Amino acid sequence: MKLRTHMNAFCGAVAALWALGLGGVAVTPVQAVDDYDAATFDSPDQASKWVRWWGSAGQVYDFDDAMDAGGVAGSGSLKATIDFDLAAFAGDNQFAVHGDFADATLDGTKYAALSFMLRWGSASPKTAAGDYGYLEYGFRNSDWSQTWLGGAAIAADAADKWVEIRVPITPALAKLESISGVVLKLWSGAAGGLSGSTVFWVDRVKLIGNTNNAPAPAPSIQLSSATPGLRLAASASGQANQRQNIRTLATDAAGDPRSMGWFGRAGPATYSFRVQEYPDAAHSGFQTHLLLVPEAGMPYGPGDSAIDWNAPQVVFVQVVNNADGSATGRFMYKTNLAGGNSMLWNADPAKGPVGSLGSITEPSPVGLWSVSFQGTSNVTLTGPSGVSTNLVMPAAAAALFTEPLYAYVGIQPNTEANIGQAALISEISITGVATPLIDYFQGDSLNLANWQVAAVDAPGVTFVPLSAKYWLSWDAPATGFTVQSAQQPGPGAWVDAGLSNVVQIGSRKTVVVPSANLPSTGVGFFKLAKP
Repeated sequence: MKLRTHMNAFCGAVAALWALGLGGVAVTPVQAVDDYDAATFDSPDQASKWVRWWGSAGQVYDFDDAMDAGGVAGSGSLKATIDFDLAAFAGDNQFAVHGDFADATLDGTKYAALSFMLRWGSASPKTAAGDYGYLEYGFRNSDWSQTWLGGAAIAADAADKWVEIRVPITPALAKLESISGVVLKLWSGAAGGLSGSTVFWVDRVKLIGNTNNAPAPAPSIQLSSATPGLRLAASASGQANQRQNIRTLATDAAGDPRSMGWFGRAGPATYSFRVQEYPDAAHSGFQTHLLLVPEAGMPYGPGDSAIDWNAPQVVFVQVVNNADGSATGRFMYKTNLAGGNSMLWNADPAKGPVGSLGSITEPSPVGLWSVSFQGTSNVTLTGPSGVSTNLVMPAAAAALFTEPLYAYVGIQPNTEANIGQAALISEISITGVATPLIDYFQGDSLNLANWQVAAVDAPGVTFVPLSAKYWLSWDAPATGFTVQSAQQPGPGAWVDAGLSNVVQIGSRKTVVVPSANLPSTGVGFFKLAKP
């Protein structure tokens, strides 16, 4: 406690030292940079750098010398032809295209906005809402992940004309320091989605340089206690529907097949997870879930982070916190519905197959949540205080959950306001099955003989070891800053803190401070320093 008190007090002292220009933190002006022309499409070779990334929709990208945003003779644009088919592609009725920069990577924090010219062909198909679909745009990062900047529906009255898309770049977005290209995507896999041939053109893709020479504020640093366990954070910027999961493996440590399903077993099979920490009521709607998914019919394999949407058969146990501090647990399932989730929420027989069977309310999301299956159809959902409800799953539906069956535990923020929040899981247990599994997440790292990460942003899935004492966090991007420590502050006392695996959670950089990295066993100090 003494160490924590002194270290937390030092965080306040650091701000004062910065204000005086002391403490080893240099507050430097933002360097103004010129605009960066990513693609002017003055020649076919620039168009050749734009290629399909993902999506089942047919995709053809060509250089069109007859279509230029400025009407410049001899120049042109990128022409995209996308063949959507909602009936054939279902949840993967989408396209994604990326165009790499001529330079290998750029520091995106130096730029104020992404700009490009867009022209949508009026003969393209429209959605049920009367627009041409929702186009999203962002960057490809050097590690092949994406940083999304935003999106917009292409209105019907915007067709057959050049329109500038200009979206601001927020410096605190994750991974901006190393961007390698621009990515555009359009998903149309829900009811009322697109079918037919979409044609559009892209021209004059550029990054707008930052001309602001005002001093950049020094990042604030914070220290908080760390609880061991599995920390599942909504770490991907701008993605309210991100899933951050771990899942079981098909085989055990000896290489033998796991049998983790309940169907056909006489005794009760129980699947549980214990919540140790959860976002507060100001971040209501934050979701923790348990998914049970048979391998049969998985379109992208068990490593898919959005398995609840993509797989045809899913048992879905959802826990969400409410604005009054309470929590609601729900038991849902879907069958024969790949690329969708409408059945999960349906509780009205008149509207089709019922997939939402029942719910319970608890005073808090913290504690042990479990679902038990007895025989073929009997289901019991139980919350932390012992509140439970008995439900009946149709036998024909339960029969589809055959081996091999995977269990997923994860989170989803559900709103932009919940990005950066996290849940700490201290136990997952699967009992009453042929291959039981119990993990209390104690030790030095995630047991890869039991689990695989299936997440939109894998760094957000963090194993907090028993040796962890604190979380250290600071404002992003903090380019060029490093963490230093000292037993007592003073000239020559500061050394590199030796902290590794820094990840960005929302708009802050975070890192675990193990006991071995404390500057002393009593009093210690941390700071951010920039040479």
